[in-house]
Amino acid sequence: MFSKFQTVDLGAIKPQGWVKDFLLTQVNGITDKLAHTGYPYSIAFWQDGKKGDETPPWEVFEQNAYWIDGSYCCGVLIGKENLISRADENLKYSLSHIAQDGFIGPDVLRESDGWHRWPQVVYFRAMIAKYEYTHDDSIVQALSDFYLKGNYDYSTKREFLHIEIMLWVYGKTSDKRLLELAEKTYSDYNKNCKDDNREEVMLSDAVPYAHGVTYDETCKIGAILYMYTGKERYLHASIHAFEKLDKWFMLSDGGHCSNEFLLGNDSLQSHETCTITDYTWALYYLLMATGDVKYADKIEKCIFNAGIGAVKEDFSAIQYFSCPNQVLATQNSNHNVFFCGEQWMGYNSKHNTDCCVGNVNRFMPNFVRRLWMRKEKEIIATLYSPNSFNFLVDGVSVRIEEKTNYPFEDTIAFSFNTEQSVAFTLSLRIPEWSNGATVTVNGKEEHTEKNGEFYSINHTFDNRDEILLKLYPKIEAVTSADDGIYLTRGPLVFALGLPYKEARVKAEGGDGTLCNYNLTTTDAWNYALDAEECLQELKFERLAVVDNLWTLSGTPLRITIPAHKVEKWQLLRTKKVKQVYDLYKKLSREKDGDFVFTPSLPQNLKKNDVREKELITLVPAGAAKLRITVFPKIHKD
Repeated sequence: MFSKFQTVDLGAIKPQGWVKDFLLTQVNGITDKLAHTGYPYSIAFWQDGKKGDETPPWEVFEQNAYWIDGSYCCGVLIGKENLISRADENLKYSLSHIAQDGFIGPDVLRESDGWHRWPQVVYFRAMIAKYEYTHDDSIVQALSDFYLKGNYDYSTKREFLHIEIMLWVYGKTSDKRLLELAEKTYSDYNKNCKDDNREEVMLSDAVPYAHGVTYDETCKIGAILYMYTGKERYLHASIHAFEKLDKWFMLSDGGHCSNEFLLGNDSLQSHETCTITDYTWALYYLLMATGDVKYADKIEKCIFNAGIGAVKEDFSAIQYFSCPNQVLATQNSNHNVFFCGEQWMGYNSKHNTDCCVGNVNRFMPNFVRRLWMRKEKEIIATLYSPNSFNFLVDGVSVRIEEKTNYPFEDTIAFSFNTEQSVAFTLSLRIPEWSNGATVTVNGKEEHTEKNGEFYSINHTFDNRDEILLKLYPKIEAVTSADDGIYLTRGPLVFALGLPYKEARVKAEGGDGTLCNYNLTTTDAWNYALDAEECLQELKFERLAVVDNLWTLSGTPLRITIPAHKVEKWQLLRTKKVKQVYDLYKKLSREKDGDFVFTPSLPQNLKKNDVREKELITLVPAGAAKLRITVFPKIHKD
């Protein structure tokens, strides 16, 4: 392996504190209840592949596979056997009904259109999770036979992503036929693909026009190939592709634009919730391949702000599209070009595209699985949150207890439980945003001024050793692409969180256990900021930590700033919208109705365009389900 870091077994990391609370809330919300929404989650497609007498399309297998993967991982992490067994029912069936040619899954997925075998990639991720928990070698054998016995072309469209699974199997078997198949698939894809996900465009400075999820999933493949081959060209392609997201499509909350396609980076651009999950999934591979701190920083920013911000506080509903600025979220408030005026920005448990309600179950379990990584005798704290981590070094059992309320506080305490003294290297991530760090080892304090690096401690660890990491974030005012301004502190982006009234809306299908929601606010939201005044007069408060840290009432961090109301900045109301409902903008229609949208930022504001200053309070964006994150900027006369 040429990767800088490697993953640890599923179950070795146990979430604690707010992360465990979040996962328990997730389970009590959608994760344990999706079957109640009806088709496609009420049918065991991976067992019989049928909806009555009908053969369903490939999409439903993708949607179910997301849910199976998320449920299995979540169940292991928090000890919910019902989640494990429900997912395992599908996995066991598939593993006991393998075709003679090694094919796994319903026959409908044999069809060769570039899409039908893509859901197997998602499903095989759940199999890999099962292997990482049980070490059942039959899984490795089954996946190896699938690729080596079958004679399938994986070089078109999303089926190309089978490379991710091929290489995992190669890492377990060292069978060079799998590596050869992976490299051939990559080469053929780049010869035949006409989309902007091909290597030629990844390596160029051309602005990509691509489906957001597909871009994330495909552009990470180069990094994975590098991990197993050491060929720099592969890695460079992936790095450059994701740098282009930063340049042209990154939003203030750490997710990139994907209102289906990559379309811009102003404050009204949105991300599909699937993209939040799959973007961070891709970043984990870039982190493993490079060992570069910046990818861990990006993961935390995306999860804490965009990810948590896209789900209702009780995890009973999610947004298909979520946005840095959204002052209402209703069944007709979608302001994006795709399906403008439809339910895509409402908080829904059921949606006419069901991928996101399946995929949303993956982002927090995957975050927990990647909190720690290792490379031989180096143990790496890649991401931070309360947890415990069990591992072996030279046959010695070690448990690290990580105690913190990060990202709501700036200190992380590590305590060590060992059977006997054991030497290894502990590497702690110093984020790029931190002004150095203080590391205390058993009371002995060291300060490093370096950020954006891993701080390595070579030590013989004894039982009850203690290490304390202190980080130094600062509040920064950042200018957005549309000349707005937003505030950050460490991995957190702050927003004006708006209290809301909710109206329940019956979800289409299902048994009524879950429903959809319209969220509206009557509070003022139309404020602008004077950047200089804001930074000079802001007040940062840290309240006592209680429960429900990701809610308006429970979050312990507050920033109070002066702001100025902009009377002319009002909700956008219209009787007619143009809806694009083909991804390539070839098909559109006009629709009549009473539409209300969050408006874009007013431009070139002067002092005489705004009212006298008043104080407003900002909270972490993830805690705000309706919010203004990016404020119009007041320009000097």
